[in-house]
Amino acid sequence: MAETLKVYMARVFSAIDVENEKLLEELAKVQDRIDLGFSPVKKDKMHITLQFFQNIDKKEIDELKATMDKLEADSFTAEVSGVGCFPSTEHIRVVWSGLDQEEKFQRLYNQLSDHKITSDNKHEFKPHITLMRVRDIDKDKKKKLRRTLREFENHRFGELEVRNVKLFRSDLQQGDSRYEKLYSKEL
Repeated sequence: MAETLKVYMARVFSAIDVENEKLLEELAKVQDRIDLGFSPVKKDKMHITLQFFQNIDKKEIDELKATMDKLEADSFTAEVSGVGCFPSTEHIRVVWSGLDQEEKFQRLYNQLSDHKITSDNKHEFKPHITLMRVRDIDKDKKKKLRRTLREFENHRFGELEVRNVKLFRSDLQQGDSRYEKLYSKEL
């Protein structure tokens, strides 16, 4: 009888968790304020994605862990402020909050890119915390959203202590995602 091999393939991403409860509450207030029927990111899932991989196997996950072990960075504090959208205010797909210390995030991103695994990063890296995902948006909702974006454009939400980088597995289940921490590297 032939043996069936079970191949382990996973959606995986490296990220910095947002663990400051006060900051999470402030970001949730913006989500509540926007409340136009979009898909808000739950507080326990807010993070800064560094890299994303669509379908990788266990060997590649181990390679990512080894790359994380080689990180040469100190912990740091970043200010979370402002609200914007990707890709533009005309074609809104993501509502986000920004961070300062972009050069430190970029350095982490660059170091984490030191492997041979093809990532699914489709855009130039810009550190941000995703607040909402937008699917369908009519003109009225777009107008209201733009007004709220202007209102919070320079708003300071709080500080984020960046102390570690984590590797997560993401499983999609009934329109929602479940994250499982696979690895963590202290800075």
